[in-house]
Amino acid sequence: MRILHLAPYYPPDRVGGVGEVARSLHEALLARGHTSEVATRGRGAAPGVHRIARSRLGWFLATLAWTARAARADVVHCHSGEALPVMLALRLWPRRRARVLLTLHVCGAEMARAERPYALEGRRFAGARPARRLLLALHRAVDAAALRAADAVATVSSATAHELLGAAGAARARVIHNGVAPPTGPETPGAAPVELLYAGVAGPRKRVAALAFALRHVRERLPDARLRLAGFELADEPALAEVFRGAGVQGAVECVGRLGPAALAAQYRAASVLVLPSAYEGLPLVLLEAMQQGTPVVATRVGGNAEAVLDGETGLLVPADAPDALARACLRLLEDPALARRMGDAARAHVRERFGLEAQVERHLACYAELGASR
Repeated sequence: MRILHLAPYYPPDRVGGVGEVARSLHEALLARGHTSEVATRGRGAAPGVHRIARSRLGWFLATLAWTARAARADVVHCHSGEALPVMLALRLWPRRRARVLLTLHVCGAEMARAERPYALEGRRFAGARPARRLLLALHRAVDAAALRAADAVATVSSATAHELLGAAGAARARVIHNGVAPPTGPETPGAAPVELLYAGVAGPRKRVAALAFALRHVRERLPDARLRLAGFELADEPALAEVFRGAGVQGAVECVGRLGPAALAAQYRAASVLVLPSAYEGLPLVLLEAMQQGTPVVATRVGGNAEAVLDGETGLLVPADAPDALARACLRLLEDPALARRMGDAARAHVRERFGLEAQVERHLACYAELGASR
């Protein structure tokens, strides 16, 4: 088969799982003898990967220039609604060969809801800035149009399918969970042990501010407990840094910045608990990656988190925007190492059985073949 991926992100850029999914599929297709290309605005440089733009607007327009090339593919796999221009152009292309698969990793409406003003323990937070709210509104409109233009739709979780299409339309979507590759090669030298680890970005949807209050509650029982932040520097987020200062825990927080996959895996292994306080998620790779390393997780019961984490078996789920519940779940694992080990071992087995990269690739290949045959 001949597959063209249109992916706004590509490693080493890491924005959700979009770029990682595109990379995994591209490399797997090449390894199996198929023809695969990627058009992206990401910085990745690899065989068959083309950087066609650098900005959102540039990407939105540059995909049009790829319409003729896309029309010759068997399947055009759009990893975002931002590829809408080429999707619409293909529908008008005379005697087009290509069929379009659209994968959506999140629901724009749920993203926007999660970034509204919110409160944590009586303190009000502003949520997303006006420019970001406008961008999210455009995101929803583009995704809605892309859903109508695609020949087939895939989502990364059943929750996302229901959020995007409703109960009646969810059956239209193919649910293909994100997958992670089994560890290979020697492990990166271990990181220093830490009680709590957060990995991700610092936007309001991720609710990193909730960690300040949760850490304060944890330290009331375990005064030496520390939190490590991977993915950003607190010094670059002054409003967030002020929240940690106000909670009296800034001295118990350390930042390790953006890390590559091997270094991040070492951080998972060093942590007693991975904690993810998000207000919304599609199906976050950080949960699967931590579970694969045998690290028990505490996450909010939002989006696809409940499809990755079996509450009470492979980790613990708590309500969103409830730092006290987040702290109690973390303390339950920190104060019972045997329970944490059991959950970590169960998490590793769960990922191996249900969220392996090979299964993700095979489901996509079956989808490509079905779309190709539909011509």
